[in-house]
Amino acid sequence: MISPIYFFTRSGCVWCKKMQPSIDDINKTLSEEQRIQIVNTDEQKHQELYDSIVKRHNLQRIKPMLYNSNIGTYLIGFQNKINIQQFLKGQTVKTQKPLTAMPQFMVTKSSKKDFDNWKKDVILWYEINKNQLPPNVVDKEKVIDMVYNQFMAHRTKPLTIEERLTKLEEHSHEPQNYREECERMNKELKILKKQIKILKKKLGK
Repeated sequence: MISPIYFFTRSGCVWCKKMQPSIDDINKTLSEEQRIQIVNTDEQKHQELYDSIVKRHNLQRIKPMLYNSNIGTYLIGFQNKINIQQFLKGQTVKTQKPLTAMPQFMVTKSSKKDFDNWKKDVILWYEINKNQLPPNVVDKEKVIDMVYNQFMAHRTKPLTIEERLTKLEEHSHEPQNYREECERMNKELKILKKQIKILKKKLGK
């Protein structure tokens, strides 16, 4: 039985997304046994497989990555369709020096200041790698807008009572420039505490 050829990807990876159509097109021409396995490292078991390969070959931790487990060969970073086909045939592929990974942004755990710093890092990353970027790379403004929209969508989503209470408690201890805002938060904090107290009584706590 032929050992699998892996295409390692992850959620939010711009290069992986741009490379995926070529992988899909090539897979349509291969038998089920020969097809490239698309492996998303968001899943723990897939991340562990990726980590073991990177460690074994002392590779840069960059995705996307193609890996032929039959002979231990690999291609790191974005590849066009021709390069992928050559790789599958065991031919030498002319590749540029792999790009460093694009700065990542944690939408669920970041502040507006974190986003501003990430934005500066991304702009710098595009500038440093401008001579190595593929012609069909997603424009930096589009990448920044996409992440910003995801960030704002998360920040404006409805909060649970417990989340609102925690947020208000944090803000109530910070210096405020406006007295009215401070008073408003304290008032809402008291209301939320009262609501939680009523809920606990109903639940018998």
